[in-house]
Amino acid sequence: MSLYIEASRIISRPRYGGLRGAIYSDSSLKSRPEQLYALIIETLKYQEILNEVIDRSGLLGVERTLSHPLALVLVHDFLLKKGGIATSTGPLKESILRHKSRLSSEFTRAKIRRGYATTAALHAATVTTSARYPRWVRVNTLKTTVMDILAGGFKDYTPVNEFQELFAKAGEKEAMVVYIDPHIPNLLGFPPSTDLSAHPLVVSGALFLQDKASCFPAHILSPPPDAFVVDGTAAPGNKTTHLAAIIGRGGSGKIFAFEKDLKRSKVLETMVGKAGADRIVEIRSGNDFLLADPWKEGEKEGLEKVTHLLLDPSCSGSGIVERHEYELLPTTPRPAPPASRTSKMKKRKRGDNAEVTPTNLVSKKEREEITKHNALDEERLLSLSTFQKKIIVHAMRFPSARRITYSTCSVHAAENEHVVLSVLESDVAVKRGWRVEKRDENNFRSWERRGLVEECGGDEEVAQGCIRCNPWEDGGIGFFVVPFVRDGSIDEPLAEVREEVNENFPFSTTLEEEWGGISDVGEDQAVKIIDPSEMGREGQKKRISGKVVQTIGGGAKSKNKSGGTTEYPKFRPRRLLGSGKK
Repeated sequence: MSLYIEASRIISRPRYGGLRGAIYSDSSLKSRPEQLYALIIETLKYQEILNEVIDRSGLLGVERTLSHPLALVLVHDFLLKKGGIATSTGPLKESILRHKSRLSSEFTRAKIRRGYATTAALHAATVTTSARYPRWVRVNTLKTTVMDILAGGFKDYTPVNEFQELFAKAGEKEAMVVYIDPHIPNLLGFPPSTDLSAHPLVVSGALFLQDKASCFPAHILSPPPDAFVVDGTAAPGNKTTHLAAIIGRGGSGKIFAFEKDLKRSKVLETMVGKAGADRIVEIRSGNDFLLADPWKEGEKEGLEKVTHLLLDPSCSGSGIVERHEYELLPTTPRPAPPASRTSKMKKRKRGDNAEVTPTNLVSKKEREEITKHNALDEERLLSLSTFQKKIIVHAMRFPSARRITYSTCSVHAAENEHVVLSVLESDVAVKRGWRVEKRDENNFRSWERRGLVEECGGDEEVAQGCIRCNPWEDGGIGFFVVPFVRDGSIDEPLAEVREEVNENFPFSTTLEEEWGGISDVGEDQAVKIIDPSEMGREGQKKRISGKVVQTIGGGAKSKNKSGGTTEYPKFRPRRLLGSGKK
């Protein structure tokens, strides 16, 4: 039964690096990873009709031992897998087989309501509509233009007004259509199954396969043609080459692309060459941005002149979804069937009257492994968020810096809004006048999905300055980006900034690679954890030894385009804030 229990556990918890990453990175799993992945993908692909069957049958109202995710994977295999539930008789299997007639009849009715006479017809229709977001393509303006692309290699494609029109309808094939994105210049969307990996325009570097959200940072940073720019963690090079295209062929600006991993640096070099950006991009191969010193001898015409910095550091990857992945949809179980039917359904053998609880279905060792894995998840997020703050604070020390974008492919507030608040509390941000750019000040003001106010300590202005992208719903992966700016009206003398850097140099970089804990944490990066019971009301701020600390109670919510709400996971590490000194 471990296959189904482990599948339900993975479906239920926040994911790190998408579904495939969540499975293959979990050493505690006993099931074969490929079997788990296939079961979860197929279950979530059919979850809409499965939820209807579970709902109408009243299964969860009768079988109190079953959670919604566990019922989903079991009912999927019972109804849709040729061999049925892949296990010998046991309490979980029996919890489904007791209701096999009711489940089968509800499944037949659900298929008929959708116009499918057979399960094979349902399969065929689901395959054509399984992909959930477009194939995004960025036009490399160093080599071509959108007009030339549409008039040339894609002249047979018809423009559509909404990206949802790129998806095939049930039972139909994808059409030859293209979507010109209104938010990101030079970005095109194609139907999900469009395979462009070997297309001549992609091979030549005229087109880059790049998710829409991944284009946000460079577009929002928008360096002018003469700007000196840093990409702090550049490989594989999509954002670097996007920056180069924004600076343009006629620009006098320069991009310093840092990549400390030598193998990844080779990939970056290939990407930059393919884009035709060699003249614009200077690759700092094998160089860690955290060790970059703009005051170093020889940097007077280099890093000392940098005004714009793009930071996209290591993160949990919790927003990354694959094109054929699905998120878990909630279901509201109906009341249990009438008493006569219920008593018949729950009939037991003599002596088998003990109530079975969900924990009885999981061994003590499995419960210990789940607890251990959850603790590692929390520890990992703490480590990542500390590193993320460190890299932003380092960028803020650059003498000529005026604009920074910080981004993650994470949906967790611990890596997003909480890091922003922590950075704004840092000494360097206060002394140099760094702030979050207001929504109406930048070129992305029309994007509706913003930071979560409750995760910004109630600060509406900071929340409005932050930008979020929801997985699937916004046409791609989950993403977060925030622009920091300063106008120089508040500025610590450069000599003092340099002295502060020298005192804290070199910076530790172990946090990016190690998720085992926090090490080498300076005074302005201290982290304190407080239990909610120690505080007055949920989310209340409290100062302890000069540090601002905040806990997070329930999950955050934001309104989505359909008028409902998107709920973010409840479990998050406590608010990380830096020094309270002003």
